[in-house]
Amino acid sequence: MNNFSTLFEPNYTILTFLMIKTFFYIETIGALALIRTFVATGPSRMIACAAFLLALIGVAAKYIPPLAGLSGEMPGRIASQIVNQGIITAGSGMALPFAVSILFAMSWRMRRHRWWALDALHLLCALGFFGLWLYTLS
Repeated sequence: MNNFSTLFEPNYTILTFLMIKTFFYIETIGALALIRTFVATGPSRMIACAAFLLALIGVAAKYIPPLAGLSGEMPGRIASQIVNQGIITAGSGMALPFAVSILFAMSWRMRRHRWWALDALHLLCALGFFGLWLYTLS
């Protein structure tokens, strides 16, 4: 009977990862990209703007269909496919955070980027998030 009771106890590492993936990571990197869009110039601004727009599409695809009542309709299904694209496993939802993070990291390598602290914050967030993801895979 003891094994049956542990079946329904949540794994806190997986719950933490899901909470960060669902509510924090894309929004945080999108905010960093928006700040870089305002302070950088040249090519770095363009890449940061693309990262912000991709994060905005992801946030809109996550929150607008349920709020507008479009969950069963065609726009809701398209939004679900955007949010749930996987990298290693299908349906894991990791393609969007990975793409936003790569685009923001590319803005660091372009000329005329400013505020290196944005890149340090992104590095800390990315290492924590993707490290937690890799830990939950095993």
